[in-house]
Amino acid sequence: MAQNKTTYRQNKQKKHTKFRGIAIAVIAVVCLSAIIWNGYKNSRYYQPAQGDKPQHGIAESKGNIVNSKVTDNTGVLDAQQVELLEDYGLLYAQTLQSLVPQDVSHLYLDSDSAHCAVNNGALKLLAGVRSKRDIDLTLEYATVEYSVETVKNTGDDLTVTLSENNTQKFRHLSQPSLNANINHTFVLTQSDGNWLIKSHEQEEDFYLLMAEGWGAATDATNNLRRQNAYDIIMADASENLADLSQFQQGKVLDLKVADTSYNRDAAVEYAGKWWYKRNYTGHYLAYDDYGGNCQNFASQCIHAGGIDMDYTGTHDVQWKFYDENLNNKATARGRSYSWTGVDMFYSYALYNYKDGLVSLTDIPYSYAEKGDIIHVGAYYQWRHALLVTDVIKNADGTLQDIVVASNTADRWNYPLSAYIYTGARLIHILGQN
Repeated sequence: MAQNKTTYRQNKQKKHTKFRGIAIAVIAVVCLSAIIWNGYKNSRYYQPAQGDKPQHGIAESKGNIVNSKVTDNTGVLDAQQVELLEDYGLLYAQTLQSLVPQDVSHLYLDSDSAHCAVNNGALKLLAGVRSKRDIDLTLEYATVEYSVETVKNTGDDLTVTLSENNTQKFRHLSQPSLNANINHTFVLTQSDGNWLIKSHEQEEDFYLLMAEGWGAATDATNNLRRQNAYDIIMADASENLADLSQFQQGKVLDLKVADTSYNRDAAVEYAGKWWYKRNYTGHYLAYDDYGGNCQNFASQCIHAGGIDMDYTGTHDVQWKFYDENLNNKATARGRSYSWTGVDMFYSYALYNYKDGLVSLTDIPYSYAEKGDIIHVGAYYQWRHALLVTDVIKNADGTLQDIVVASNTADRWNYPLSAYIYTGARLIHILGQN
């Protein structure tokens, strides 16, 4: 089965070579922009009040089905500007709840602009991909909370940076899914006495994919270009989901054995403590401004589950973080790429045959257990690492869904089925030798 999946991946990579080149360029621009403007948020982003886990207005949402709220920490925005941001958040919450994409055009200065087209396309993509899943992903309730961090006058415009917390109560999960610290930049402008959105960008899977698709699509008008981008991404999602369905319940005959078992509960406990903040205790660092903190967080969780750092192998089969300096030597110093990089961690898990981590890669998702790692992406560019916190089974014992936690985006009790990155691979951790 793994061999068939590899062949599929190779064929698909050839098919999307042109798209991937453009997509990589877009990702680079997004990441560079993030490095430039993310610095403002360090103190709040990484140092929440002691013991103050995000709860995100759950009580309000239950009564109102959807809710949007803006808290202006700067005290600069007036009532109309706050209302404009809340209106955008409400349309997003309604899209989440119903999976019917809401039109944000009336909130924009230019409803025919590329920015408006990308934002409408992103909401359509969110609803479209979730609707293609085999499970009902409409929500019992949803709330969106924006926390304004900076407001800057740029000529006649206001550039507003804010972070988003949201709650999504999926019908098949007993507890709500919490999402925190999602970065946004709005540019607001005034026209005929009314404040409107000039542009908006955010760091989340459905928006980033639509921005990439927009870069790859070509059409005479923005609306046609948006549809072209949507069709490109949905075609990839359809292939990924078909592959997922075929691969989900397969069998693995050659199961490895580890000398020391993995403490899955300890790994999940660590994730529950650190999913919404960063661990600076001891020697750990955060990599949100350098492509994301997801694999760094996942590696920390695995280590908390009793898997020792491994510096015994060659540079491509090491897994360590003793300090921030890259070090490929077989010494207990520095860090390896595999600790913080998605593809390099996968390479370590795949090729490490001696001491250290023992795992199975690219096996059916029915083998997933809490404490395992899942990588997700699109066009077989693996972009994000997740820690499994629970596995949901159907009445007949087959897999229904996998529940995960992550950094960048910061998520807890979040279903794998809700990701807009539809490519997925499982790294099943057995223990260590």
